[in-house]
Amino acid sequence: MMDFNRLIAGTVLTGAASFAQGGLAYTFDSDDQGWTSINDTSFIGYDGSIGQPSGALRGVDRASGAIWFFAAPQIDLGDLSGLYGNSISYDILGISGNQTSISARADIMLSGGGLTIGINISTQPVLGQWTTWSAMVNDESGWEYVSSTSDGTLNGNLVSDSDIMTVLSDLDGLFIRGEYTNGNDSAALDNVSFVPAPGSLGLMLLAGLVSTNRRR
Repeated sequence: MMDFNRLIAGTVLTGAASFAQGGLAYTFDSDDQGWTSINDTSFIGYDGSIGQPSGALRGVDRASGAIWFFAAPQIDLGDLSGLYGNSISYDILGISGNQTSISARADIMLSGGGLTIGINISTQPVLGQWTTWSAMVNDESGWEYVSSTSDGTLNGNLVSDSDIMTVLSDLDGLFIRGEYTNGNDSAALDNVSFVPAPGSLGLMLLAGLVSTNRRR
């Protein structure tokens, strides 16, 4: 079977699957694939003892008052405007802490073009159990402007279609919330995906082949 990571990129890549209009996919099978964190983690890194299947990214709270997020490697970002209308999905595991949502903050934040936007998915992790989350990236899904990246505060104003495109066209930050406990906690992340739907992926690959043939 062809490696999906290579398929969406159209070439062989090391680590994360990434291509400007192809999408992003991370499975953390053997390493952290360049992911880090923002705000108050005391540890962020690969853990081979957990995952869906084995291999995941684990973060541990430093409990300094901020809300911590897993952070995608900036080198994989850039112009992802072709992914407008597709979904960001991921698996999350509550490892420690009560995992009771502190408040309606952003679960996913995207930054780019001088803007930061976020969406609250209105759910929370389950202690000791993997759950799958997803959010469509369009102007009908409830994305709001983020007023503070230190805690994921949303300002209540819905993001316009044009501003979502501004962010995606020059994406420099993709952040997934890991903290849902008022106090010490830890959580794990796996199977992050922001790729075209199967039909649109085929069209994009076909367009690439047509373009290549025309240049020959």
